Amino acid sequence: LQGAQRRTFDRASFLSSQKTEYKAFLTRLTSTQQFDDFITKRLYNPETPEIIFFDQSIDAKLNRSRLKLRKVDTPFLQSAKVHKVLKKFLAVEPSSTDLDVETPIVYQSWPET
Repeated sequence: LQGAQRRTFDRASFLSSQKTEYKAFLTRLTSTQQFDDFITKRLYNPETPEIIFFDQSIDAKLNRSRLKLRKVDTPFLQSAKVHKVLKKFLAVEPSSTDLDVETPIVYQSWPET
């Protein structure tokens, strides 16, 4: 497209601007499909609920600082949709005591849920 501004994430510049102790982690993180999906949404569709939630969560954290004089509104986080009651499930701890580790488990079809 002529004259169109191309939006990109400059991974090399981002990584070079980080503290040395974080670079190994951030290098791996920025190589993941999940991070690529987040950056794509962030650049091309910033009005999606998950991006708004992310941005306002950062704003809410910064608002808690005593050093920040001007607080930023976070209406999305205050909405009833975010505060609805969710069911909590306790997961059973994984255990391999009853498993025959020598024999692989093979399903004939994907288990139905």
